[in-house]
Amino acid sequence: IKLIVFDMDGVLLKNRNSWDVLIDKISGNKIKRDKMIYTFDYLYRHNIPAHLYNSLRSGNMARYLNLNDISPNLHMTMEEIKKMGIKTAIVSAGVHEFAEYLGTMYGFDYAIGNQIDTENMKIVKNVDPLKKDYNVRLIQKTFGIDKDETLSVGDSFMDLSMKRASRYFIAFNPSNVEMLKYSDFSVKSNNLFEIIKTIKWNIH
Repeated sequence: IKLIVFDMDGVLLKNRNSWDVLIDKISGNKIKRDKMIYTFDYLYRHNIPAHLYNSLRSGNMARYLNLNDISPNLHMTMEEIKKMGIKTAIVSAGVHEFAEYLGTMYGFDYAIGNQIDTENMKIVKNVDPLKKDYNVRLIQKTFGIDKDETLSVGDSFMDLSMKRASRYFIAFNPSNVEMLKYSDFSVKSNNLFEIIKTIKWNIH
């Protein structure tokens, strides 16, 4: 294996939906006064409401990331992967700025997510959760790596789209038991380092 591609929400982050986290932070009590529950899909279709603009115009969305939400032993996991000489990437339909922060902090070679265009106040959909294989193939092309040299890790059924561009897929704390039918391996643990054990025992 020369490339490992990680989903972010539910894998690198304990929370399964980083957009819910961000929207909750920027909405504050306004969400309760309006009796309006904003979601990623709503904001994508209708653009960002004007009253949320001030919370976003700085463009520094990473400040809303709760560091306690980062999966335990991510640092140790990344250090071990580096020792193995394997490239790493984050492909997430979650908040791009969160993925970018993790990418910089922990030394990922590539990170992509969906982001907010703060000038036009709309969401830029870089990653379609049902077509993550498209992003994986772009990464493979960037690094000159083949499908047979790629392993992907995800927690949701939609993450299985990465399997179309990967030789192996690891279901990490899968949200749906049906995932196990289509995954090569599964890891049920709060310890992200268990992924390394799976790779060493079964693949690398």
